[in-house]
Amino acid sequence: MSESADGGIIQVRDVDPTTLAVLRERARSLGQSLSGYLRDLMDADAATETNAEVIARMVRDREPVGLTMDDILAARDEGRR
Repeated sequence: MSESADGGIIQVRDVDPTTLAVLRERARSLGQSLSGYLRDLMDADAATETNAEVIARMVRDREPVGLTMDDILAARDEGRR
């Protein structure tokens, strides 16, 4: 097997026969090959950020707030009066 410049080849071993049957049926019901169906699943997964990726992006891109813990506690306590 060779790998093209545009994409790679993935081989998955030891797939449960029941899982494989379900995936084949889902692909068939959509008029897709198993490879095409799995490629679409992987593309969708890769396009969706994980929670960890979202948090990392928020930490990286956020503006500093410049509040201390004392500021936060004072604001909380002010709201209780």
